[in-house]
Amino acid sequence: MLKPTRTILALAAGSLVLGLVGAGAAVADQDPRPDNPGQENVMDDDDQGSDGLTDPDTYPERKHARGIVISRGPLTLRSRPTTHSHKVGRAHPHQKLSIECKKHGERVDGNNLWYLLDDEDKKDHMNRMNGGGMMAMPQAAKERQDHWVSARYVKNLTEVKYCRS
Repeated sequence: MLKPTRTILALAAGSLVLGLVGAGAAVADQDPRPDNPGQENVMDDDDQGSDGLTDPDTYPERKHARGIVISRGPLTLRSRPTTHSHKVGRAHPHQKLSIECKKHGERVDGNNLWYLLDDEDKKDHMNRMNGGGMMAMPQAAKERQDHWVSARYVKNLTEVKYCRS
């Protein structure tokens, strides 16, 4: 009984791939040489280390949540959690944001949650708009200091708490 050429080629390619994968796993399983001087652990002589923390496995607790913009184009920052409020800036795709809290607002593509951005993102945005220099803010701008962004286009990387008021 004669088998089609495609079947024979598929079986040959499959066995070749499995053979290479198995050989790669066997090579990767070998331990590194312990007498290699380039891979020694270097420890500080002081007890606290360079960052002042006593335990090297602890990190400072984040004050606010983090998120990343997932929209295809620039995302508009608003003064209130609605699309009818004033535009106060933009966030670009893949930009990381500090999120203070979330609140229910106008529904955007089926999602009615909005994120209030942290002060550090507001300062970054204001510095970019002013060219890095500080300028006096007009009264109308002071009323629009909050920066809200629709949660529909931001993926939160850590848990976001609800706003208190």
